[in-house]
Amino acid sequence: MRRAFALAFLLVLAPAVSWFCLAQDAQSVSLTILSDNYVHNAGFRAEWGFSCLVTGLEKTVLFDVGGPQYSIRANLRTAEVSLSSIDVIAFSHAHGDHVDGLQSLLPLPPTISVYVPAWFPSAWKRAAEDQAAFTIPVTGPIEICANALLTGPIFGSVTEEALCVRTPSGIVAITGCAHPGVVKMVETAKSLFPSETIALVIGGFHLVEESEATIRSIAQRLLDLGVVKVAPTHCSGDLARSVFREVFGANYIEAGVGLVLEL
Repeated sequence: MRRAFALAFLLVLAPAVSWFCLAQDAQSVSLTILSDNYVHNAGFRAEWGFSCLVTGLEKTVLFDVGGPQYSIRANLRTAEVSLSSIDVIAFSHAHGDHVDGLQSLLPLPPTISVYVPAWFPSAWKRAAEDQAAFTIPVTGPIEICANALLTGPIFGSVTEEALCVRTPSGIVAITGCAHPGVVKMVETAKSLFPSETIALVIGGFHLVEESEATIRSIAQRLLDLGVVKVAPTHCSGDLARSVFREVFGANYIEAGVGLVLEL
């Protein structure tokens, strides 16, 4: 059994350390969607799930790992990304369409650190500790590396976290499903980076069952919060994608599995 070593001092110092390190000059990064139910590049496999790879930072970060159809494994091959090149795996929330793909990546290379949210089910946390050589518990905002921060828990119908990445254009907020509400998640990102522009919000917006009026009000609220670009996908729904395309115009990005964004 490979048991993780908890770095308790990180949990105490994480906020202060994060603000210091994230103040470093931002660098260009690349985002690749590796699991999604929308297809952007026909060479990739789709499934109901989400995963986004962030490269160009000090560490390569895989945020969520897709669902039980294990499209993540095939899509890593298609993207010509070696599992050994990934430094960190982190998760938005504990639903299967965001965590089940981990099984297809086992055994994990010993160089990968897994950030395990404290609010995840105990059995899942124990399994992660057994499968990864090194796990780091997440109880609040915590730095992954310079210019990359997990928000920690954002409470709602489902507790979730976002991954925030600082780029030369501003902050990119990556959401898994945004169960607490995409507006609330962006507000949290802004509270962590009060002087920064939210350059892009990408991922699931959890609007598939909402009315057009509700979606329009949410899109307008994101504009009011200063969000520059949006790329709603996964559980956002076709109607939401259509409304956001209309509201954001040229600043709307059509997202899906296989999309690569250079920031």
